[in-house]
Amino acid sequence: MYWRGLRPGSCTQAGPACRERGRDRRHRRTGPGHATGAVTAMTARRDPSLAEQAYDRLEEMLVTLALPPGESLREQVLAERLGMGRTPVREAVQKLASEGLLRIIPRKGLEVTPVDRGDLVRVLEVRRVLERLMVVKAAERATPDQRRALHAVASHLDANAGDLETFFRLDRRLNEVLARACRNAWLVQSLSPLHAHCRRLWYLHRGHLDLGAAAVSHEALARAVGDGDGAGAVRALNGIMSELEQLVSNLALPD
Repeated sequence: MYWRGLRPGSCTQAGPACRERGRDRRHRRTGPGHATGAVTAMTARRDPSLAEQAYDRLEEMLVTLALPPGESLREQVLAERLGMGRTPVREAVQKLASEGLLRIIPRKGLEVTPVDRGDLVRVLEVRRVLERLMVVKAAERATPDQRRALHAVASHLDANAGDLETFFRLDRRLNEVLARACRNAWLVQSLSPLHAHCRRLWYLHRGHLDLGAAAVSHEALARAVGDGDGAGAVRALNGIMSELEQLVSNLALPD
């Protein structure tokens, strides 16, 4: 998904020098209303563009298997299905193709990328390294509100360990809070497509998941980061990654 508000290079992700330049620019403004305008601009959340909306909806359809692996598609049909114009859908398709969820076949159309065990092994190989950095930095940098949000996710995971859709919703919420808490947009941008491939893996196994074990490991991760325990977060993450690796090994697919 697009991580709105976490664009690489933005001042919210930069160091003190960038923030200082921002203060200098605000001090140079004159005239009534400038201070209020600056605060409004900094706090207002940008509405998603049509391309971002198309991307979010198509990604959800791909990872939840509403568009199953191997299915042939056409851009015009997708645009009609989403009720959107072809331009934003084309932008979304190009991004999804760059992330490995779609294939663009010249003069033929599109194909939902088939699930391949070897590719998933490589996805998990990269995710393990990058997400370790994310959870450590999130444990260090999370705000009090973010720590409360993480503990709330942990409590809900504990209370809803057997409900599949609730688990998926809380997993996404956990990823969203960690993404903001780590305060590194480059890291978030790198992990986002890896999470999409892993969510598709969860859905492929949705009828055979050990939800109790998955909820326990995700709850442990949320609590550890919320407590500022980087080492505990890494241990919990290792458990989650081991569960995903087991799911990959259980796939009856060619390498």
